[in-house]
Amino acid sequence: MNRRIRIILLTVSLLLVVGTLGWLTHVLLIQAEETGHSEHRIKVESLAHEAKLEMDRLLTAFITFEQARGYYEYLPFYAYRRPYDQRMDAPAPSEPARSSNLASYLPDYVTAYLQISPSGQVSGPALNKELSERLNGEKNLYQRLNEKVSALISLPASGNLWADIRNEILHEVPEPEPPRDGLPAQVETVSSLVPVEDGGNLYILRQVHTNRGVYLQGALMNMESLNRHLPEQVAKALPQSRLATFDPAAPPAEEAGREGTLFFANAPLVFLPGDAAELPVQDHKQMLTWTLTLIWSMVLLGAAGVIWLMLGTFRLEQRRGDFVSAVTHELRTPLTSFSLYTEMLEDGMVPEQKKPEYYANMQRECRRLEHLIDNVLAYSKLQRNAIRRTKDTLTCQELFEPIAEKIERRLRETGISFSFALAQPIRILPVHTDAVAVEQIMDNLTSNAIKYAKGENAKVQLTVQADRHNIVIRFRDNGPGISPKHRKLVFKPFRRTKEATNSRKPGVGLGLSLARDIARSLGGDLKLEFGTLGGASFLLTLPKS
Repeated sequence: MNRRIRIILLTVSLLLVVGTLGWLTHVLLIQAEETGHSEHRIKVESLAHEAKLEMDRLLTAFITFEQARGYYEYLPFYAYRRPYDQRMDAPAPSEPARSSNLASYLPDYVTAYLQISPSGQVSGPALNKELSERLNGEKNLYQRLNEKVSALISLPASGNLWADIRNEILHEVPEPEPPRDGLPAQVETVSSLVPVEDGGNLYILRQVHTNRGVYLQGALMNMESLNRHLPEQVAKALPQSRLATFDPAAPPAEEAGREGTLFFANAPLVFLPGDAAELPVQDHKQMLTWTLTLIWSMVLLGAAGVIWLMLGTFRLEQRRGDFVSAVTHELRTPLTSFSLYTEMLEDGMVPEQKKPEYYANMQRECRRLEHLIDNVLAYSKLQRNAIRRTKDTLTCQELFEPIAEKIERRLRETGISFSFALAQPIRILPVHTDAVAVEQIMDNLTSNAIKYAKGENAKVQLTVQADRHNIVIRFRDNGPGISPKHRKLVFKPFRRTKEATNSRKPGVGLGLSLARDIARSLGGDLKLEFGTLGGASFLLTLPKS
């Protein structure tokens, strides 16, 4: 597709964008008010869930703690040497007795700890007279609470397997053993604590099954105090919100139909948000107006940006073509050599004394291909941030001496002299870095020097120094160097100077760009200096440990 057609398509696209923005402005302004109300509702519901989570946490912690409490602690005094699973009566005068912990322990959200006998008598370790008279004066309190607790818990086991199966199938309550006159009540089973509602009060009760009937034990909760335990952000945002009890069997109150009302699943409680209208509603119209104004004012800038992106696309296509051309050339040359050498070897055209030379050439071309592929893959991973660095703390000697040995071995094969300088104080300096990545940087610099270092007197110098914050590595060669007008191009990917292109040296213009990107990913940098040997000089910095 040529550029003229692209420009026409761009113009049509911009007109479509303007028309769409006009229609979108109209629609968004209409929906802005609805969005405000939706967010208001979501915020109220979120606050309700925060309140519910806090109450669930508090009640769960309370029930878990109280479930482990012995039944005997609901008596003002109990015989602590008596087996805990036997008598329900008070200790005899001759028995050592201990006062109940509940006589002095009362959380602020608990009004009183209670025990209700099968006869309906309400008592407790620290039950005050006024509350005792009020509860004992309520008609059928025991029957109501016992029925509600029974509906929420499983039937206790009687010890008779066949009777238990029959009771489970027929949902019949097992007949208690006949009381034995003169003997105290014997505890048989203790059920789990469950929350129940009665007359606007919240009880958390359990059944204690004895041979004289079922006792109810638990606590009468303080609703006013529970409301004070609502999260601070809920009380601040919804000052009229509160918790209330509700009877699951009765129709909900009119107040329970308001927005944000939340019924608890594991307790007869409901969160009432009160007047949720007090919660401020965000003015989406005003915010949207400013947003749309900004959008319209940015349309022209956006159009300019699209044009700039298209120009960038043209440049990218050019770079992509250069890359394909360079890589194709770099791949074709060694593949041609492989094909020629293998055919000659296969046909027996190579004298025996020449075969090592051919094998060495093929191995050199393999390394060249491997180096090219490694660079392209590493560059791709860097662009996608897909490289995970494994950093270790090494001394400069441990890091650079193995690298220098590999550089010297490569340069020796090509007839280039090499010198390495690492001052004694620098040797013990610690460096926290990725040794493999540093080696890859130096490998690319070495490949660059091999291409351009001067003939018979070719030389390369590697020095390692340190300043206040960094380890400073200089890599110099005595090649032709890089002219000032081309210095900005050497670190651009897939860009080569005219001198490099005309010299027909192998390469795709990626090595130095990749080396600098790796250095920066390690927290350092790679720069080009004016070389003291008349060629190129690269300055690599790595942060100290």
